[in-house]
Amino acid sequence: MNITFLGEALGLLFISTLLLRIAGKKSMAKMTNSEVIIILAIGTTMGHAIKEHKFWQIIIILTFFILYLILIQSVQMRFKKIQRYLIGSATVVIRDGGIVEDNLKKLRLTTEQLEMKLRQKGIAYIANIKTATIESDGGLGFELMEHAQPITRKEISDILNEKKDGNSQNSGDQEKDNLFNKVPGI
Repeated sequence: MNITFLGEALGLLFISTLLLRIAGKKSMAKMTNSEVIIILAIGTTMGHAIKEHKFWQIIIILTFFILYLILIQSVQMRFKKIQRYLIGSATVVIRDGGIVEDNLKKLRLTTEQLEMKLRQKGIAYIANIKTATIESDGGLGFELMEHAQPITRKEISDILNEKKDGNSQNSGDQEKDNLFNKVPGI
């Protein structure tokens, strides 16, 4: 049995991963590169299976594709540096109420497209955003300025307790646990 097709399949997966990584974050919202490649590869392979009548070879290739996806995902979970290269990391597009134009250019994202993403999240004013990022899946993450954040039940409870007790408490743990502090460049 000739197994050169497995090498061809691996080559196809590797090149496809690189090409989709180059294509950028906004091209594939909500899917990782590996997931998009596997979906495309499965669709293409199924088309060839029908055309060429090589059922068992196609089954082996599809199994190989799934094993490749599982391997890539487990490697990404174990090695953060590899994850950064295969999936990417969040890119800051708004900092302290101002658009970071250089990062928009890197992402090939226009100001209008960024504004559309903000409107979809219900944000009316860029000046109200402390930090906004385009995530590796193309989604928008954001942190509002303190004056624009909605009040929480805990904050209301703290305010009511302060009035009753007459003492104030300061929460320094919120800044430490802030997810945006983990994004490079902030």
